[in-house]
Amino acid sequence: MARAQRNLYGCLVVFVCLILTSGVIQAQEDEAFIQYRQKVMASNGANMGAIGDIMKNKLPYQSHITVHAQEIQRMSTIIPDAFKKDIASGKTDAKPEIWKEWAKFTEAANAMGLEAAELAKVAQGGSMEAIGAQVKKLSDTCGDCHKPYRKPKEESYKNKP
Repeated sequence: MARAQRNLYGCLVVFVCLILTSGVIQAQEDEAFIQYRQKVMASNGANMGAIGDIMKNKLPYQSHITVHAQEIQRMSTIIPDAFKKDIASGKTDAKPEIWKEWAKFTEAANAMGLEAAELAKVAQGGSMEAIGAQVKKLSDTCGDCHKPYRKPKEESYKNKP
């Protein structure tokens, strides 16, 4: 084999290895972004769950509802940034519609934040009836985002082998 051919083959091998390595690095980076945004959303779910537990079980933590609502409001401000990177494949339930309808998606996150802030105010008033009504409004805004932008449970990556 001529020296030029060996050099060419050597370059090809290095090139192929670089391409394969960059693909692995990209997949790892995408997974890190997905994991982060899932934690942001899980925080909202945990806070909503805690509010639900307080109300449903009549726990003596009514004053905590304000704190949970404030946390949801704060997290709503970082949702758009957490989803800025367009990744709808892999271990995620994010639908491509997020990035196709970016303005609507960010508007939905903002609406959730506004309802959460309102819940924090209402919770300070102490009326469980008013708190319950505002929790419903907040829950509805969560659904306004989940329905168009999150895969249904039966299509979730969690249910795939």
